Amino acid sequence: MMDETQVAQIRSLLLEAADAIDRANAIVSTVDSDDRALLSAPLDEVSAALHFELLQKLYLRYPGFAEESEIWNGVLM
Repeated sequence: MMDETQVAQIRSLLLEAADAIDRANAIVSTVDSDDRALLSAPLDEVSAALHFELLQKLYLRYPGFAEESEIWNGVLM
């Protein structure tokens, strides 16, 4: 089992990654349709895995680290 410091570090890094993916998506939304089509689906897949696999599982196992705005009754918001 991880200690609180490890959970906090992992959570922080995952949230930083989520922010970076959001910023990348914002840029991708401004490029031409060919490049947008090439990049948007994979970015969406990575974002979904990050939020609905990694973060959700972390919060379910360590509920004290979930923020109310991110999870409610086991469902990521």
